[in-house]
Amino acid sequence: MSQFMLIANANEVITMAGHTAQPAKKDAMSEIGLLKNASVWIEHGQIVDVGTDKDIRQKYQAKLHRAEIIDASGKIVTPGLIDPHTHLVYAGSREHEYVMRLQGKTYMDIMNAGGGIHATTRATQQATHEELYQAAKQRLNTFALHGVTTVEAKSGYGLTLKDELKQLEVAQQLHEDHPLDIVSTFMGAHAVPVEMTQQADEFVDIVIQEMIPEVAKRQLAVFNDVFCERGVFTPEQSKRILEAGKEYGLQ
Repeated sequence: MSQFMLIANANEVITMAGHTAQPAKKDAMSEIGLLKNASVWIEHGQIVDVGTDKDIRQKYQAKLHRAEIIDASGKIVTPGLIDPHTHLVYAGSREHEYVMRLQGKTYMDIMNAGGGIHATTRATQQATHEELYQAAKQRLNTFALHGVTTVEAKSGYGLTLKDELKQLEVAQQLHEDHPLDIVSTFMGAHAVPVEMTQQADEFVDIVIQEMIPEVAKRQLAVFNDVFCERGVFTPEQSKRILEAGKEYGLQ
């Protein structure tokens, strides 16, 4: 990267000026610090100024001949976007379920018929580490094209210790290999496995006693998540899992 950089003549620059560390609410969510026909001046990788192209060029005229100039005409310049809920690492596709939804089937109807989470789980369990890696890498490339720089990536399509670890290991490798940042979430409690439909409490025990300790020991996740939903995990089961995760340092 050049010591100096000018992103010039952007159609729009989103600055988020005035936002504090607290989440924006209500009307404040639409206040994004939008500037029209603006330029951005960067020094040593740090954004130091935003303004009209004319003002920026005049202000930094002495350094301009040493700057890398990027023409952003007709484009939007925005802070890196964060996708806080993704299932990045998985195999298979469920586009045929779209027709079922159009026919009035609910998400739980499809799942109880062996589709939904269970369909993706079967494909993910059968996929190799390399197959999952390559598919997820392509998804990350697409995220990047849309301005995303950080994704939260949940597991949850393994539902066995071996396959949950496989998903999380792929996410960890991609975090190291790919320009985008990945923050991993363990979600072994995404569904009760088909073969344990009548043994949900026993599966919760497996998540707590086998999966969470191993995920924590290998430092494969930052967060712990549960699908608390009628027909999946109850509030009581969810609380047990989340409290167990906290004991092992999973947020």
